[in-house]
Amino acid sequence: MIKFLSNWVQQIALSVIIVSIFELILPKGNLKKYIKVILGVYVVFCLISPFVDSQALYKLQNIDLGDYIENKKENSNTTVNQKSMDLRLNKLYIEELEKDIGKKVKESGYMMVKCNIDADFKSSGDNPGIHKIDLTLSKNNINIDDININTRQTVYEEQVDNNTENLKENIATSYEISKDIITIKLK
Repeated sequence: MIKFLSNWVQQIALSVIIVSIFELILPKGNLKKYIKVILGVYVVFCLISPFVDSQALYKLQNIDLGDYIENKKENSNTTVNQKSMDLRLNKLYIEELEKDIGKKVKESGYMMVKCNIDADFKSSGDNPGIHKIDLTLSKNNINIDDININTRQTVYEEQVDNNTENLKENIATSYEISKDIITIKLK
């Protein structure tokens, strides 16, 4: 029934568009009123043609809404596996977190080697939220003087500790989590 009505409306719309285009390109004169009559008959024909067709008329007379409603119920019974959807959303969220943390790590002058995030984002779970973030980083631009000269080794280590602490603080404030659940290892 819906398909029948949809096709009928499409046919009417198309005929009105065609008639409008013809009226725009018609020259002014005596012929214009005769052509308008013919175009009007065309539109009326498009309006009544589905009802004149014997098969369409038969379908229209034998409409059973009960069958239509049953068919709709059968088509709408497709079940969505909520558990698999939750797992996919959780995985997607963790991947986005890893990308965002990777940007923060890069801004801090490090390169992320490995990122493990333990999180549960289902609100119905026992403990939703971020549980642990383990990062393994390497320094992007290590100054060779800091490594080769023993006297500067302690200065370099203190600088690395400050940078990792600042990175931890940045991540913790961004995600509103405790710094204690973030561990950073340097390679």
